[in-house]
Amino acid sequence: MSYQPKTYRDKGGDRIVVADGGEILVQPGGRLTGGNPYGAADYYVDGNRSSAGDGSSWDDAFDTLAAAITASNTSIGLSANRWWARRNRIFVCGDEEIDEDLTVLPEKCDVIGVGYDLYPFPRIIGNHTIAAAAKGTRFINCGFWDQDGTADLFVIPAGCHGLAFLGCTFLPKSGGSSGKALEITDSAHVRIEDCNFDVLAGSMTNIFALAISIEGTASPHDFLILRNHITATLGIHIAGSAAAVMGSLIGENIIRATGLAINDDTDDVQVVNNRWMTDVDTSTSTAGYDFNLQLAAGNIQMGASGLCDTIPFTKIAE
Repeated sequence: MSYQPKTYRDKGGDRIVVADGGEILVQPGGRLTGGNPYGAADYYVDGNRSSAGDGSSWDDAFDTLAAAITASNTSIGLSANRWWARRNRIFVCGDEEIDEDLTVLPEKCDVIGVGYDLYPFPRIIGNHTIAAAAKGTRFINCGFWDQDGTADLFVIPAGCHGLAFLGCTFLPKSGGSSGKALEITDSAHVRIEDCNFDVLAGSMTNIFALAISIEGTASPHDFLILRNHITATLGIHIAGSAAAVMGSLIGENIIRATGLAINDDTDDVQVVNNRWMTDVDTSTSTAGYDFNLQLAAGNIQMGASGLCDTIPFTKIAE
């Protein structure tokens, strides 16, 4: 007779107790599923499904990310749930099967790419102009592939505070994308970290015109653009109209640009420990960048002149 673990039901819920020497064996195809550590809901998206499920598990997954976003926004906002300080999660997989243009972001939610699609993450094919503000959206390990070539890949409106792209990849259209990969307007506490703004198929004709653009006139404060690998005509642009960006940081990025690598028209952003290569003739070193040297430290520039510059210039300490 095989050993059967004991199940107890008490005030805290069911408990399964495995005695000393016992084990939990998960057969191929089986899985142990843990609950959302934030105390809210999990949803699942599989772009390879032939029909849509209710998103409650991989076996019954949604077939579009938009459907999961709708469900997540409903549950996170329910008064009965009182989840206003919690966070949902959406897990996404699919190999070139997630083809949609997003117009809504999930409020207070992590969108987490899993599985395999040439890359170890799903690629969402389309262009995404978000219609309304949503706070606390984080995309983690997701790919986004421009299919328009002229429109921006992502257009984020004012009020999307706490937006984050963490470990994501942005792919231009074959032949190049004349728009921006990310245009973010008047959204505070934005994080763009450890992302790749890619060269499609290894050709410099297949790049974005501008990788990251921070815009607006009100409150794009406290943004961090850190440790990204960027290849584009222009790397990072902070619009001169952007107000209250003191304390924001552009740091530790590696940038290959045919034009300006970093262009901060506010002169208020800290620019620290970046490395860039540009096709600009940098015989005059300032031709390759535009930012406030008083807020810069430890940057290195390589230009078409064949000379490497430290930005700002480093002198021997007295």
